Amino acid sequence: MKIMNLSKEQSQKLALLVIGHGMLVLLIGLVAGLMLVFSLLDAVTIWPLPVWDITIPGSTRGWQAAHVGGILNGVMIAGVALLMKRLQISGSRAFWVGWGMIITGWANTVFYWGGSLSKNRGLSVTETPFGEGDFFGAVAFLFGAPGMIFTFIAITIIAISAFEKSKELN
Repeated sequence: MKIMNLSKEQSQKLALLVIGHGMLVLLIGLVAGLMLVFSLLDAVTIWPLPVWDITIPGSTRGWQAAHVGGILNGVMIAGVALLMKRLQISGSRAFWVGWGMIITGWANTVFYWGGSLSKNRGLSVTETPFGEGDFFGAVAFLFGAPGMIFTFIAITIIAISAFEKSKELN
């Protein structure tokens, strides 16, 4: 098996793997929703358990972004996997789309969570208008920025494949 030139069967298996990763990213987005609730309440409270007065690290805005972003990323990743199957993408294209989406999901998850915990929203390794650079900001940026490249590659391949399929039908 050549790693970059997947057979149709390997491509279909990769598409299912992408769906699984997408659902894990979505699940972590749901967990970020719990962090959002706890951040809003400034306590960990799950009825009927006693309330724990704990300050949740990070910002409410950051947990909101991690919650919504995680859910949307999970849906996007699973949707792209279904498009891989529908467009019958195989070979090196399947490799780049499939692994590009897996990398996208985890890079964005680290970005959102790190951004929530950082002073500068994870938009740089240095100071931004939102705050000074710190460890979590650097981690968020250093994972998120390269992950973006894989997203652009995967989505471009999907678009090209769809246009090619539409020409085949004429």
